[in-house]
Amino acid sequence: MLSQYSMLKGNKMKKLILPLLFLLVMALGVYPAFATQPSADESLPIGLTAEEMTRLDEIGINHKATEPPSGVIRNPAEWEPSEGVLVRWPLGISVAIIAEMSENVMVTTICANQSQENSARSAYISGGVNMDNVQFIHAPTNTYWVRDYGPWFIFSDGNIGIVDPIYNRPRPDDDVIPQVIGEEWDIPVYGMDLIHTGGNHMSNGLGTSMSTRLVYDENPDKTETEVDSIMYAYLGNDYTVLDYVENWGIHHIDCWAKFLSPATILVKDVPQSDPSYTRLNERADFLSQQMSPWGRPYTVVRVYCPSGTAYTNSLILNDKVLVPIFNNSWDDEALQTYQDAMPGYEVIGFTGSWLDDDALHCRTMGVPDMQMLFIEHIPLKDQRSSTNDYLVEANIYAYSGESLIEDSLKIYYSVDDGLWQSSPLYSYPGPNAYYGYIPAQPSGSEVAYYLKAADYSGRVETHPFIGEPGAHRFNVLCTADISMTPDDNPVIVQPGGSFGFTGIIGNPCDTAITTDIWYGVMYQDNFYQQGYYDDITLTPGEYIQGHLTQNVPMYAPEDSYEYVAYCGERSDTIDDSAYFEFTVSGSSVPGGFSEWALEGNWIDMQNIPDTHNLIGCYPNPFNAATTIAYELPSDTKATLEIYNLRGQKVVTLIDGYQQAGKHNITWNAGNYSSGIYFYKLTAGNKTFTKRMTLLK
Repeated sequence: MLSQYSMLKGNKMKKLILPLLFLLVMALGVYPAFATQPSADESLPIGLTAEEMTRLDEIGINHKATEPPSGVIRNPAEWEPSEGVLVRWPLGISVAIIAEMSENVMVTTICANQSQENSARSAYISGGVNMDNVQFIHAPTNTYWVRDYGPWFIFSDGNIGIVDPIYNRPRPDDDVIPQVIGEEWDIPVYGMDLIHTGGNHMSNGLGTSMSTRLVYDENPDKTETEVDSIMYAYLGNDYTVLDYVENWGIHHIDCWAKFLSPATILVKDVPQSDPSYTRLNERADFLSQQMSPWGRPYTVVRVYCPSGTAYTNSLILNDKVLVPIFNNSWDDEALQTYQDAMPGYEVIGFTGSWLDDDALHCRTMGVPDMQMLFIEHIPLKDQRSSTNDYLVEANIYAYSGESLIEDSLKIYYSVDDGLWQSSPLYSYPGPNAYYGYIPAQPSGSEVAYYLKAADYSGRVETHPFIGEPGAHRFNVLCTADISMTPDDNPVIVQPGGSFGFTGIIGNPCDTAITTDIWYGVMYQDNFYQQGYYDDITLTPGEYIQGHLTQNVPMYAPEDSYEYVAYCGERSDTIDDSAYFEFTVSGSSVPGGFSEWALEGNWIDMQNIPDTHNLIGCYPNPFNAATTIAYELPSDTKATLEIYNLRGQKVVTLIDGYQQAGKHNITWNAGNYSSGIYFYKLTAGNKTFTKRMTLLK
């Protein structure tokens, strides 16, 4: 897509035909005379004016590019501990919002001069602002969109820094504000040779930035790979760049998406009649398939934003979420969406001169706690063991330089929403690394937990940031049982002979499970595998068995052995095990076996179904996830699809060749609404359909 920035770089393209100019105006956020105008105290809109389109060569004229920061770089997320917020006077937000923010953090107001500061002070005092949490910086500005031109904060080896991109507007006073802030606060500023804007950038705090492709279109002299490399060099972030959702407007990502946590993204939802409906759904679906830094796909939360509303354009400030509202019937639903997605936070709505592409987030800029206590931890997934304690690991960084308080380092956990208990975190050898354990719990338990730490600067932090109300959760899964019974007891076999046994694998759970089995000889602490079966699907209450004969070679030493069977994930996790002892003793059997070899099968596992069968889903009804089981009598192409009551396909779970046998697949329906759905299996010339109910 062509960009207004094609006209930069020495006015190389001064001749621009009228149709192309019209496309630029409509597609790239230009605000001609007929566009929405800013408020009375603001002379410029958030987008480019037609007059500014003639001065694009002035973009970045006062910008100072530097080398990138050194060391380990981290670009903190919006929900991390904040010590302040930046705004500009005259304001683009109400004094009521200033008063709310000043309750807990320092509000820094950028004023052109002392006269403006006096006006701001008067308004703040009249509006009930906590003046102990107010400070002023004198600097000229062009607009109040401090999010778009303000500083991007980083930590470089734990030290605070500012990254300063080239502001994508020919507004030189705005563009130098990061340099002003850096000088005022004695923070190093790293000038990034990249045209960008804060409203089109969001970070998850753990190595990923997201923007729309506006960043590529604004930098036509750089390849996409070069843009990505610059972002990594200055912010330490891998870069996800998304296509536009609209054919017009400023194309900032904060107009339609927002990180709520390292693994949760809020995405705008609109009526089906809205031109951006399909593309928003495509972006939401794409994001839900991307892997978050917590090792699981992002959870995508949709907030309904009919025309003229910008509910995604909110500000997270410590334990508060300030949300733009519009005095309409959708406000309560939007606020509840935030509350459901962010338990424990105080969600507060504020009216203002909001537009659908310009609201509260655009007009404020959070300042992170420059000496924050940062806990890095990947939450535990569901656990398969009910016998082994659950290892919890974390890195804890005190950017203040103060030592951690050893007795404060704890894991707090609750089982099935019972009383909270704690266990200690211990230090690994080496800096910043800690570990601890949550005690093993019975199958079927749900465990909630959070981490807590304090340092001698007085800071106390939890992970997740909000602590107990948003605690991490995992389930202790019900897993398969395995047993073996030898034909004789005790088992005594001659070298070259054999012994027989019956193996049983079962599912004691009320949902379908899939497990692997592997078994063999344990001798002198070494395991010699004799056989295995992968991906055995067992329906609730199903137990199957087989009879096998283990041959013992003539060279086997006379000694004691164990025969062992395991079930679980063969390359990763043991869920259950069984064993019996056997003894090799006596003279060799004439003409006996020459190798360890296994005869026979776990019969029912080897049997191929006679017919196609859509067994069902478990559980049903279900909340969030259900497992669908089916059987195929031969290798074949198969599809498994989910439809809603209107007959619309909502997702395809399977589409490709499948091996003969039993199969199961889990549908995670957390992003779908409650109701009746149909799952349809098509294999060969056979089609099966069954009904299921999603309850939330």
